[in-house]
Amino acid sequence: MFETNKFIVREYFRKMIGEEGMKIMENVPEGEITDEGIAKLSDTKLTAVRKVLYTLYENRIAEYRTERDDTSGWITYLWHFNYDNIKKIMGDEADGMLTGLQSQLEDERKGVFYQCGCQRISFEEAAAKDFRCDECNSNFEYVDNQDLISELEEEIEEIEQWKREIKKG
Repeated sequence: MFETNKFIVREYFRKMIGEEGMKIMENVPEGEITDEGIAKLSDTKLTAVRKVLYTLYENRIAEYRTERDDTSGWITYLWHFNYDNIKKIMGDEADGMLTGLQSQLEDERKGVFYQCGCQRISFEEAAAKDFRCDECNSNFEYVDNQDLISELEEEIEEIEQWKREIKKG
């Protein structure tokens, strides 16, 4: 059964599958169970259970095997959860987010940017267009990106803190 007192893990799942998904997860016993069994235990519609299961499957947390009834030909899906995979998945997601944010931060620190009414471009691009936008026909104006740099640094620190919390387990 999905029982965790770890706030960070609960919030990760809440973001992924929502409140109804959390209710469903909390009612899933250890071992294998059918989607119909989960629906009965959580008093939830089968379609909602399947939606949560497929989301968890796409994120490599839920897994299934199939059994075929020889007489009816009916296929039964038996679901189980790979709770050991959660930390790794959360860490991998944090690493991916950090890579993107660090790259963006580096670009912001190195670059000089200009903006018109419809787009933000580098100094080089603005100069090549004589500081006039082809699309909205307005002038490109210098953009001070210090606030954006500060926001990116804060986001990076939050994700690094999140990674430390994940490792603590």
